[in-house]
Amino acid sequence: MAEWTEKYRPRRLDDIAGNAKARTDLRKWAESWLIGIPEKRAVVLIGEPGIGKTTAALALANDMGWQILEMNASDSRNADAIKNIATLGAMGETFTDTGEFAMAKDGHRKLIVLDEADNIFGKEDFGGVKAIAQTILSTKQPIILIVNDWYALHKRSSIIKDKTMAIKFSKPDADSVVKLLRNIARAEGVEVPDEIFMKIAKKNGGDVRSSVNDLQSLSEGRDKIEVKDLSSLGGRDITSNIFDTVNTIFQSGNCKRSRDAAMNLEEDPDTLILWIDHNIPSAYRDPADMHAAYEALSRADIFLGRVRRRQYYGLWSYATDMMTCGVSLAKSKNYMGQGRATFPTWLMKMSRSRGIRETRGNFAAKLGKFTHASNRMALQDVLPYFKILYTQDREFRLYMTKRLNLTEEEVGFLLDVKSDTHPVKHVFDALEKMQAVSRPPEKAEEPDPVEESETEPAAQPEETKKEEPKQQKSLFEFG
Repeated sequence: MAEWTEKYRPRRLDDIAGNAKARTDLRKWAESWLIGIPEKRAVVLIGEPGIGKTTAALALANDMGWQILEMNASDSRNADAIKNIATLGAMGETFTDTGEFAMAKDGHRKLIVLDEADNIFGKEDFGGVKAIAQTILSTKQPIILIVNDWYALHKRSSIIKDKTMAIKFSKPDADSVVKLLRNIARAEGVEVPDEIFMKIAKKNGGDVRSSVNDLQSLSEGRDKIEVKDLSSLGGRDITSNIFDTVNTIFQSGNCKRSRDAAMNLEEDPDTLILWIDHNIPSAYRDPADMHAAYEALSRADIFLGRVRRRQYYGLWSYATDMMTCGVSLAKSKNYMGQGRATFPTWLMKMSRSRGIRETRGNFAAKLGKFTHASNRMALQDVLPYFKILYTQDREFRLYMTKRLNLTEEEVGFLLDVKSDTHPVKHVFDALEKMQAVSRPPEKAEEPDPVEESETEPAAQPEETKKEEPKQQKSLFEFG
């Protein structure tokens, strides 16, 4: 079953649940591009995950008839990547869906969308924020930045702070979410009481994405949902956002509030401890407070280690107490101007590398089978030399792509490029041409038979020539 969050993603701004003022401001900004380049060339959509920021950006492009150039957290967002993609896209003209050249002076635009712009950091994204700022100053095309934490981004660049229009998206009210859920249920032919719609909306606290996912979870395999089915979704009334939970732990100084925030969070302690660890240096600036917070966190980590070793999950509660109450009470004073929590660098790197690791594992299985070696040996001993041959020898590259039945992702992994780039496409285009050449020609139609009396017997050759053995001219000629 297709995900309903994508299947029923609003295509127009007017169809988005709630945030009427934010949608109006966004539309006015877009319409200002119809008469030229406005003073604010970029907008920043601010708000918690799941409330419709990305959907609003895509719906706006659809309403305005703009092409979309999108960069998200799965892409590298360092200076070179942003200059090669976003900056070049922002400086040039665009094309229509039919491939015709479209001029900006005629109202044709492309929308540059940079999702999770507040999560640009580390060596992989070196220079990314500066490149974004320079792109905003020089762009000839509209730009939308999407962030969860506006403070984390604008404190790193005064240009981004001063040269963009900030539009705040809030959680839609329960009635707006109920209306959306009712329309989806009607389209899917599922009978759902209004009471269930309201309980789902209140349970998720305005998170549209989670509400739609919950409705789909309840509807799978059913044409009618009853109130008793809600028990499968769990008993929490409101699901906390992890940003809010971490902020509560650092800012409240209250043991009960910190612990309750963690209990309403749908994340395990192993994830929460990474968030707290990453944000302690920015939340507590006094060295003594920082030391006390890390001391409490280290004790929580000891409990989590024992859970992993002994599978005794009762220790989770002790770990949670130390990472919430312990950290919250570690500070000796309140800090003015304390910023919001930011995404842990380690989790971001692991998220970005997940696809690469999966592709590498799939390729290791193919290479190991081909070389009669284990996957581990294939990666450690064979892959380095295989990649050298693959990148430098065209014939070897084409043969092994066919022989191992490599995918575009695996070819991109071997060439150290993305799967949708020209070098990967060139490999498969060349492979297709070579296979077409090696295909045997189609047999010509035999002439109609004629009576023997009308034809003379064919002259026999004086001496039958001995056929020379065929020579293989390519790797593909003999299969």
